Amino acid sequence: RYLDKPTRRLVIIDSPGHEQYTRNMATGASHADVAILLVDARTGVKVQTRRHAAILDLMGVARVVLAVNKMDLVDWSEVRFREIEAEFLALSASFGFRDAVTIPVSAVLGDNVARRSNAAPWYDGPVLLDHLQHVPARQTRADGAFRFPVQMVVRAGQDFRGLAGTVASGTVGIGSEV
Repeated sequence: RYLDKPTRRLVIIDSPGHEQYTRNMATGASHADVAILLVDARTGVKVQTRRHAAILDLMGVARVVLAVNKMDLVDWSEVRFREIEAEFLALSASFGFRDAVTIPVSAVLGDNVARRSNAAPWYDGPVLLDHLQHVPARQTRADGAFRFPVQMVVRAGQDFRGLAGTVASGTVGIGSEV
């Protein structure tokens, strides 16, 4: 989905969290300036949240937002939100994220997505779209570690297998060890 904001165009890529779609999540992450991990306020951080955080770190995504959704179903409990936030920030500390933000939302009602929610007077952070609008763009670094997210394996005949993707950072040349 494309969304134009006053200072930038946002491209939202939905990468399902189910284990069988892990490679789609990795492909989406390879192009992301920021990732939004979505968790249910009733269940909080799950195994797949941890798996996706690890993939984001592996793909070099340095800015992550944990959107704690369905806050309306836990009566906008600040205590519940802070429990989930603490668990996520502890998880984030074990990865190389430069910026980890937690935002309570109710997507079905639009609360804290595009407009501030009156249901959470205790939350004074940014709403999701405002935060995304101000996240710096991802920098590609030629002098960084070589990163080449494989998006497709090309097989042309029995003896050829090529890898297709975009170099996200670093350099490679003939004779380079990969």
